[in-house]
Amino acid sequence: MSVWLCQIAKNLWYDEYRKQKKIKNVDENEAIDISSEENLEEQMISNEEKMNLYRKMQNLDNLTREVIYLRITGELSFKEIGDILNKTENWARVTFYRGKKKIKEVSCDE
Repeated sequence: MSVWLCQIAKNLWYDEYRKQKKIKNVDENEAIDISSEENLEEQMISNEEKMNLYRKMQNLDNLTREVIYLRITGELSFKEIGDILNKTENWARVTFYRGKKKIKEVSCDE
């Protein structure tokens, strides 16, 4: 009799374990779907922010805009930017930070 009861208990435990495993798999799949939707939304927001930044950069003078483009999109160092524009590294650094400051001022005014 005790062997029979233990076998029933063991089978019930296995059934419950399988149910919990299925629930976990479903939760993981739902989490993946939700995270992919959030990533898409984050990408759209990021793209909008980039577009706003490039619009604001159009208000800058040509050299400042060029320095910021090279720094952001080209991912160049200030030394490389200075070499490209036949200026010093320090000039490129100062121009970049002044341009950033002007963009921030435009953002605050809006």
